Amino acid sequence: MNISEATRKILAKYPYLEEYMERGIVNSRALARDIKDDIKRELGREVNVQSVVSAVRRHPLASGKRGKEKIFQILSGSEVSLQYDVGALTISTGKTGSKIGLHELDEGLIVIRGIDTFTIVLEEKLIDKFSEKFTGAVINSNKGLASVIVKSPKEIADTPGVIAHLANILALERLNVVEMMSSYNETWFIVSERDALKTVEVMRQEIKRARR
Repeated sequence: MNISEATRKILAKYPYLEEYMERGIVNSRALARDIKDDIKRELGREVNVQSVVSAVRRHPLASGKRGKEKIFQILSGSEVSLQYDVGALTISTGKTGSKIGLHELDEGLIVIRGIDTFTIVLEEKLIDKFSEKFTGAVINSNKGLASVIVKSPKEIADTPGVIAHLANILALERLNVVEMMSSYNETWFIVSERDALKTVEVMRQEIKRARR
């Protein structure tokens, strides 16, 4: 293994670094100094920091070679919408017993089914009504949420990495996603109302960037 290969391996351990490198806002020398000891351990020998700087600068992401053409193609055809007054209930499946089945829930709700729990995303005004239906089984009740919906071309269903890319840019902006789900070509990000407008703006800017 040479220095370039070791550099790529080390950089791959930092999931958010890729986005910063693509945007050209990473100081190559500072990054090289930071990962120099990791590369030294990887190679089992001393390395010169200038050699690491060169390896960082030769990294495909540092030169703007995204390797994400398909993802950006999908994003360029996407649209964002926002829905306020959303709530979420997380229910323990082990405590609901046979009192109510999911087929009994009102239409228009989104149900995310897990092994031990399921979460219902619904209008905030219905939270109390459904909490009563699941008395003793409600693990968490969350009000003051908003749905940010990204509607994409149908090709998203066969394109890996699009949803991960969107989640990553929100993480870079320190925006917390309370729930996330997708249905065919729609991806829903449930966030706090206070983060809703910023979340929409971050998504819009990324779509605009993809269209350039």
